[in-house]
Amino acid sequence: MASALTVGLALLPLIVVFIGIIVFRLSGALMAIIGWALAALEAATYFRTSVDIVLGASIYGIIKAFGITIAVVFTMLMIFTMKEVGALSVISDGIKRVARTKEQQALFIGIGFGTFVTSLGVVTPALFPPLLMALGFGPAASVAIAVIGYNASTSFALLSIPITLPADIYGLDAFDFAFKISIFLPVISTLISIAMLWVIGGKESLKKGFVPAIISGLVIGVSALMLVILRAPIMIIGVMAGILTMIVLYIYQKFENRALERSEPLEWRPLLTALSPWIILIALASVVSVPAVTEILKGVDGGWSLGWATAYKTVDLDFMASVYFWILVAYLLSLPILKPTKEHLRNAAKIWVRRIWPPFIAYSLFFSISFIMAYSAMVVQDWGLAPSNYFNDLNMNVAIGSSLASLGPAYVLVASLLGLFGAVVGGSETGSNVMFYKIQQQASKDIGLNDKQFMTIYGAHANAGGIASAITPSKINNAVATIGGGGELESRIMRKNAAIVLLITAVLSIMTWIFVNIGI
Repeated sequence: MASALTVGLALLPLIVVFIGIIVFRLSGALMAIIGWALAALEAATYFRTSVDIVLGASIYGIIKAFGITIAVVFTMLMIFTMKEVGALSVISDGIKRVARTKEQQALFIGIGFGTFVTSLGVVTPALFPPLLMALGFGPAASVAIAVIGYNASTSFALLSIPITLPADIYGLDAFDFAFKISIFLPVISTLISIAMLWVIGGKESLKKGFVPAIISGLVIGVSALMLVILRAPIMIIGVMAGILTMIVLYIYQKFENRALERSEPLEWRPLLTALSPWIILIALASVVSVPAVTEILKGVDGGWSLGWATAYKTVDLDFMASVYFWILVAYLLSLPILKPTKEHLRNAAKIWVRRIWPPFIAYSLFFSISFIMAYSAMVVQDWGLAPSNYFNDLNMNVAIGSSLASLGPAYVLVASLLGLFGAVVGGSETGSNVMFYKIQQQASKDIGLNDKQFMTIYGAHANAGGIASAITPSKINNAVATIGGGGELESRIMRKNAAIVLLITAVLSIMTWIFVNIGI
C-alpha cells in the first residue's frame, strides 16, 4: 500500500483544481493549466518520471482529446451561427408549444433529446446552453441542465465507446459489461432526472415535474437494460433509449397539457429550416454509426495518425469516421438552408474565435493530466512504456487505487469513487474505464471477490464516470463559454452540482454493495 504522502500528492492536482474553481472562482481553463503544471512537476520529481515521458504524456493527452475538442469547436461554430440567424429563437418557440412548463422543457431537452444526441457523439455542453437561454432559462440553469443531462444513460453515450473500447482492450464480453452497467440505470437515470429539476427550481420544480422526471429516468434505464438483454447493437442503445424517452415524454405532456389554452399551430417550414443543422447532423451521424460504414470510413484517410514517437504511441485520426468531421459537414450543408448574411457569419465567427479557447484548453489539459498520472513511474523500454521497478509504489493511479483496496470489504462501498475521480480528472468516462480497469480488477481480487462480482464493481465504476459529467471542470467550462460566462458562474455550478453528484454516487455505492453480496 502506498504511503499517505504518496496518495495525498497523487490527489493534489485534482484538489487544487476544485479549490481554485469552487473557492477562488477561477475558470476551468486556468485551473487546467495550473493542475497540469502541478501534475507534471510532481511526476518529474516525487514520482520519479523522466521529463520526456511527462511531456510525451501531455502531448499524447492533447491528441487523444481531439475527438472531443474539435467536436466542441465545430459545435460552437454551428450554435453561434444558428443564434445569429435567429434559428434558436424559432426552435425555442417550437419547444414551448410542445412542452409548456420549464420542468417539461428541461426534461425533454436535457434528458430525452440530450440522451439521443449525446449517444450519437454530439457534445451537448457546447450545444444546449444558448438554446436553453433562448427558452428563458437563466445562465446557471442552462449550464446545469447541459452538464447534468450530458450522460443520463451514462456509458451509452458517444456510440457506447465507454463500453466497447475497454471491452476490446481487455477482452471483455461487451454485452456482459453493458448488462452490469444497465442494472444500475433505472435508479441512476431517474435520480439524474430528479436532480435536473432540483437545480432549475428546487422544491417547486420537483413538485411540478416529479412524475415526468420519474417517467424519463425509468424509460431510459429500463429500455437500455431490456435492449442489452435482447442483445440489440450496443452502439445504438443510447440512441434508441433517447428516442423512446422523447416519445413517452411528448405523449405524457400532450395528455397533461390538453386542458390548457390551445396555442397557435406550429409553423413547420420555419421550424424545419431552423433545425436543419441538427437534422442533417443526426442523419449523418446515424449513417456513420453503422459499424460497416464506420469501418469503411476509417480507411479513407489512409491511416493518418499522430502520436508520441518516443513511446511509439499513436492515435489514428480516422477523421472521416469521427463525429467532429460530420458536425462540420452538417454545418456547411445547412448554410444554404439557413441563408446567413455576411454580417451573420462575421458576427458568429468573432464570437467563435473569442470563446473556443477556454474549452479547448480545458479538455486538452485535463486529458494530459490523466495520462501523466497513468504513465507516472514508467520508463521507455523497447520503443514502448513499461513499469519501472518502483511503479507499484509511485504510480499515481496505483497509489490511489491501492489505498482504497486497503479498506478490505468496505472497498465495495467506495470502489465507484475511482470512476468518479478518473472521469473528473480526465474529462472522459472512457478514459477512466480504460485507466482504472486493472486497478479495480486487482483490488477486487485482493479482497476475495470473484470475476462476476468484479464486473459488478466495474459496472458501478462506469456509472460513476457518467455521473461525473455534472462536475467535470472541462465540461462546465465548455458550457459556460458558449454563453460568455466566467469563473463566478463555473464556481456556482460546481458547488451546486457537487452535492448532487456525491448523493447519487452514494446511492450507486449502496446498490453496488447489495448487488455484489446477492450475486447479481
